[in-house]
Amino acid sequence: MTATASKRKKYVREVTPTWWKKLDFYKFYVLRESTAVPTLWFCLVLLYGLVCLGSEGKNFVDFIAFLQNPLVVILNIITLGAVLLNSFTFFNMAPQMMNVIVKNERINTKLVSKVFWGITAVVSLLALILV
Repeated sequence: MTATASKRKKYVREVTPTWWKKLDFYKFYVLRESTAVPTLWFCLVLLYGLVCLGSEGKNFVDFIAFLQNPLVVILNIITLGAVLLNSFTFFNMAPQMMNVIVKNERINTKLVSKVFWGITAVVSLLALILV
């Protein structure tokens, strides 16, 4: 049996580069996913700090001066905001994806979210106390 080509015109849906700007859901999704860029910045800053800490003492003084640069301070504030946004959305989404059943009932997602935030607060306070 031979395959014959269809004489109908193939439907091709137009996809523009700005397709995601049509719905607020997609705008927020792109914003949330773009938080990876400031996170990369902060990882590079931490790596630079570790390299400076591991070498002679003068390099660490240079690292402190680098951190005091106004541009670096602004970038770190942006990074903090991005990480907080990412944490907020993660702590709200993760319980909805979990399917934990106790006594034949699904655990309340708001309760799990509050537990996540509580653990984060406790660990953050412990880190502040220990430092």
